[in-house]
Amino acid sequence: MSDELPCPGLPPANTIDVWRIDLDAGNELPFETLLTHEEQLRAGRFLTERLASRFQVGRAMLRLGLAHYLRVHPKDVVLQSGVHGKPQLAGIARLHFNVSHTGSLALIAFTALRDVGIDVEAIRDNVEGMEIASAYFTPLETAVIASALPEEQSLRFLQLWVRKEAVLKASGRGISDGLDLFEVIEPGRTVHLGEIAGKFGPSSWVVQDLDAPEGFVAAIAAAPGDWRTCDWAFTNERSIERLYDSVMREG
Repeated sequence: MSDELPCPGLPPANTIDVWRIDLDAGNELPFETLLTHEEQLRAGRFLTERLASRFQVGRAMLRLGLAHYLRVHPKDVVLQSGVHGKPQLAGIARLHFNVSHTGSLALIAFTALRDVGIDVEAIRDNVEGMEIASAYFTPLETAVIASALPEEQSLRFLQLWVRKEAVLKASGRGISDGLDLFEVIEPGRTVHLGEIAGKFGPSSWVVQDLDAPEGFVAAIAAAPGDWRTCDWAFTNERSIERLYDSVMREG
């Protein structure tokens, strides 16, 4: 994982840049000035200053990332909700992205490929993995979790969960559209999603596990093809400030 900055301009055609961000770093920078009025109001509705700060850092880093790749000022980045509510760039999107966060960790995927989905979860023991899997996963996936040692079942469940979430987020679908309609037992294999009449056409995706920090699991999904991920770390004040200064100069 590199702590340098990716080159300005769109990522290479076969690359998905994955940014790892510490949401508790960089909060000394004037990130609130990069947010829209609506985003500032949303930050003000959080119950604690820490949660508000993490939201501001996460949204500002998204805007800085998009501005860095598009070579524009962060305030010129216009976001909108897609047909099914998935955030995207307004207009004809040359750059696709997806965001996931848990606690102080955020992951953002940027790519010039088509849609992408990413998900991260903290590993914890108090997850009712078997109960949730029995209700919402396929029978084979549930059996995979059940076959693990009791102390490993939460991890197995979360590994499957982030893969499923990544596929759903890439496709624009939601959990209510059917977690049990596809399997993600083996990362790297193509996942086929069937048509949902009047809502979604059929689509295919490849989901891969990501090298997440200790205590986390993460996965990423994109259309089948010869793509690879490239990891970038923004996990301290210095790296985030360097990005901020670079983007503000370019913009």
